[in-house]
Amino acid sequence: MKFFAKLLEWSVNFFGFFLSKMPHKVFLFLVDLIALLMRGLDKRRFKDAMANLDFVYGQNMEYCQKKEIIKRCYRNFAFILLEGFRVVYIPKEKYEKKFEFLNEPYLGDSLRNNGSAILMGAHFGCWEAMATVLPHKYSTYHLASLGRLTDYEAINRLIISRREACGVKLIEKKGAFRHLLKMYSKGNTLAGILVDQNISPDEGIWVNFFGKKATHTTIASILSRRFEIDIVPVFIDFNEDYSKFQIKFYPPIRTKTSKDSDADIQEATQIQANVTEAAIRENPSSWFWFHKRWKSAYSEIYRH
Repeated sequence: MKFFAKLLEWSVNFFGFFLSKMPHKVFLFLVDLIALLMRGLDKRRFKDAMANLDFVYGQNMEYCQKKEIIKRCYRNFAFILLEGFRVVYIPKEKYEKKFEFLNEPYLGDSLRNNGSAILMGAHFGCWEAMATVLPHKYSTYHLASLGRLTDYEAINRLIISRREACGVKLIEKKGAFRHLLKMYSKGNTLAGILVDQNISPDEGIWVNFFGKKATHTTIASILSRRFEIDIVPVFIDFNEDYSKFQIKFYPPIRTKTSKDSDADIQEATQIQANVTEAAIRENPSSWFWFHKRWKSAYSEIYRH
């Protein structure tokens, strides 16, 4: 098993180094090739994405437009995978030049005023850049991000090493709240949480998302209320050929501290859902439509 883990690590490192030396046009060709293979071999994701788009937009969006969004989703997915292999081999200065920051004072002011903050994001655009480009600018903080590991130790080692290569601690989603409480109790902490996936109703609360019932994690809202810190939404979008990225921060969300804690958490969580929905509506092709986002309330739409 150890030999297999090492072999996998060496193979991925070699492939990543090879990708980092490619001209951008050649890299894009490979992205398109992988996306084409995905579209041909993974029909389930196409059906799930189409179910989501039909559910949200119905007849207000043409079928051909929905197909183009899903095609772009496959391409985005292929880019995220290949970018993850090569990013550690791209010189930091060259890599960071690709990014434009918008409204960054929202985060800077929150950190200055409160000592810590929570970054709220979604599977939108180049979401992995939260753990690759932001750490360099905020290296004086305890940095963390939530992630889901697999059942395979060798693959988990790769996921953790890639995520932590830039100084961000990876926290497994299962049992994450306990670890986050410990981190934020120390102060000077900045953790990134993606809030756009379906979860069990027992693990979160119901919100309105695109006019439909959906489950939503309350972790960010509870942390904000408990430690009196801001939740700062951030979405990282890319241009057509993935050569430029835009990191856009949104006004901070602060969970209220009234006598009704449930109402406070419900309100802050709904605001997070609203901000996420607005970003997706602005550019639908950058969201990861493959997730079964409404499964808890409307499982029937995924019965293909």
